[in-house]
Amino acid sequence: MTLSDHLDEFYHQYNIPPNGGVNDKIFEVQLPFFKLKLPNLSWRRKMLYIHDLEHILNQQDVSWKGEMFIASWEISTGFWKNFPVILFPLWTMGWGLWKHPSSVYKGFRKGYSDRGIAGLNINKEKLLTMNLSQLKVLTQGKRTDQSQSLLVIRLFFWTLISQIVFFTPVFLLVSLFVVVLH
Repeated sequence: MTLSDHLDEFYHQYNIPPNGGVNDKIFEVQLPFFKLKLPNLSWRRKMLYIHDLEHILNQQDVSWKGEMFIASWEISTGFWKNFPVILFPLWTMGWGLWKHPSSVYKGFRKGYSDRGIAGLNINKEKLLTMNLSQLKVLTQGKRTDQSQSLLVIRLFFWTLISQIVFFTPVFLLVSLFVVVLH
């Protein structure tokens, strides 16, 4: 079974539009009290299939717990080099530290020793013809130094950055509210 087949199965299993909704003009994020509609910008569309393959590779569902694992895994594997799309995983990791901290830690720890799919520099057509076993081999074992202290330092740094990204919209809304009241 190719990775393309796995993606089709993943989209069907989670009732996601074909190709992950890559052609949709907007995408929706279900938050606890409301649904947020955001523009599906080209830089997000370009990386969407990689994010979905990460769910398959790491056997994570599309619940917030699964998203928080994947976001942390992405950051730890070096996905942060992909600006501006990294803002979504940073925000998700930031929220995850409050909602599912163990998923954040497990994802970050696993990503610390893995290679990220985006970092493999394999074009989409070739990647999607591979099978899952091949992808697992390519993404495992990036680090030989497995230093726990380096893991903790990196986790602390990205935790701090993710909290800044997570709270920035709240700070901006509160600031706007204060300005409007005066």
